[in-house]
Amino acid sequence: MDQNWQATGLTCDHCAQSVTKNLMDISGMESVSIEVHPDALSSIATHGAREFSAEEIGFAMRQAGRYILSN
Repeated sequence: MDQNWQATGLTCDHCAQSVTKNLMDISGMESVSIEVHPDALSSIATHGAREFSAEEIGFAMRQAGRYILSN
């Protein structure tokens, strides 16, 4: 299942790598693609075997750093 998210706080590729690592640890997650926009909302595309909740995605992002899910 494909889902799209937006987040603030991602400023570089290192941020994207940290978030990707944590998102990939979610059960059922198959792939993550992040488009970083340092001064705006960054785009996160996830693909998995099931639908993910905003709570799951937001928690994984907060565990990676000061990243905040916007939707």
